[in-house]
Amino acid sequence: MNKRMSTKLKHILMDQATTKISTKNFKNINNYENMHISYKHKQNVFTVDLSNNDSQSFNAKNESEQFGFEVERRTFLKTVLDNIKEKPLLNCKPKKIVIDFSSPNIAKPFHVGHLRSTIIGNFIANINEYFSNDVVRLNYLGDWGTQFGLLQYGLESQNIAISDMDNPIKTLYEVYVQANKLSASDENVQNKAKEYFSAIEQGKTNLANWRKIREITVKELDKVYHRLGIKFDEYHWESEYNGHAIKDTITNLENQGIISADVSGIKVAKVKDKSVTFLKSDNSTLYLSRDVAALLDRYKRYRFDKMLYVVDNAQTDHFAAVFDIVERLDRDCTRGCEHIKFGRIKGMSTRSGNVVFLNNILDEAKEKMYEQQKKSKNTRRSSINEETCDILGSTAVVINDLKQRRQKDYVFQWDKALQSEGDSGIKLQYLHCRLWSLENNSGVAIPAAAEPDGLNEEVIGDVVAELARFDDALNRAVSENEACIIVNYLFKLARHVNRMCNEVKVKNVENDLGTQRLLVFHCARLTIKKALEILGVKPLFEM
Repeated sequence: MNKRMSTKLKHILMDQATTKISTKNFKNINNYENMHISYKHKQNVFTVDLSNNDSQSFNAKNESEQFGFEVERRTFLKTVLDNIKEKPLLNCKPKKIVIDFSSPNIAKPFHVGHLRSTIIGNFIANINEYFSNDVVRLNYLGDWGTQFGLLQYGLESQNIAISDMDNPIKTLYEVYVQANKLSASDENVQNKAKEYFSAIEQGKTNLANWRKIREITVKELDKVYHRLGIKFDEYHWESEYNGHAIKDTITNLENQGIISADVSGIKVAKVKDKSVTFLKSDNSTLYLSRDVAALLDRYKRYRFDKMLYVVDNAQTDHFAAVFDIVERLDRDCTRGCEHIKFGRIKGMSTRSGNVVFLNNILDEAKEKMYEQQKKSKNTRRSSINEETCDILGSTAVVINDLKQRRQKDYVFQWDKALQSEGDSGIKLQYLHCRLWSLENNSGVAIPAAAEPDGLNEEVIGDVVAELARFDDALNRAVSENEACIIVNYLFKLARHVNRMCNEVKVKNVENDLGTQRLLVFHCARLTIKKALEILGVKPLFEM
């Protein structure tokens, strides 16, 4: 990963230091990855503690791992405020990072089960782009397998033509569900579905229906992605790695002794002393065989430094098998591969209590925000519109998800997600709007540089100490692929900034003092805006 971007700020602050702490063990400032800043108002100084452990706490027992210094208040304020600019960071050694995320199935509405992959994957792409890495956003769509055979059976048995459907995604899903139910009690249906898929995979049947279904699905998916503000660089398909397409890979695996046929004709691979099925007895492919072929193909296409799969915890064994098999063919290919695991959402349903699709969740969030905005005394009448309420609804869903530790399951609760007080996405949007309004209606201009002699309030020191921590929070978040680090940083910053809004006036004070105070508010807004964008949230300017 790019060597810590907050190094520049560390160097500048250390050059301005008035007191060094634990210098006897100091080696190189670049070795200290974490930065903890505390403000001592009575002493008029900021203490900067650097450590190269995960705790971010200054612990005398580990002096060799830590280093600290103090910076005089005026110098610290000017250094931090003058270094907050809305400019992209330069990275002298950008990495090629391919991120496989979202990956829903065709012929089905976007299920809420894909929500976390979509939101987390988008965050990981955004933060790597912030650090100027070369990111490829890849959506690998499930358009292959026995489930498509079931869909084909359902369409034929019910005599349904795709061109005659009024609501194609809804109809296709209902057809699939019905066929799947039948297959559970009727072995003939299951066998017929397998025959359909085998014929498709071997190129023995017309693929016109399949192509139409893919086209319909992508159009529907694009509507959901647009609502969430998510874009993809490329769409890949499981079908690209069908039996015919990957026959050379299969031959190579056989020649290398990595896969072999068992007594039943199934081809298996040994993974950590366990046999895992790689191909069916009729040579039809499985998720494992297709994912192995896809990974090898991606390395040839992109020569990536990292290949990240944003998929839930349940797929841990699957990706362990993929990486194990590919490593035996091409060790270089798997060096940068990582399964970015996450827990599941529990309890996410509409008011009707049904298992839901993402559009239903976003629609309900939008409706709830519309009701909430109408009741709020702080809402500007002009901002009660469909677009604003849709953005607020998606903000609530995204921030509620990203504030959780990635690998933990969590229970979704509408009241907590949509709350406008406390730590919530709605509160962050409101604060950004409040700061934007202050900038545009204060009657003073934002100065080009900080002259902080008059910025004596303790709360300003607290706010600037948090602003100085932003790069460090970003560095830890990108290193750990953990969005909650940024979300919790934002919540803490917001508490300080809200207190500053209540205690520090910009209007009706001496002009020079007002402009310098406004600069602090402006820097806080830029930081909140950038953090929201990295998290995948579109900042609002009025609500």
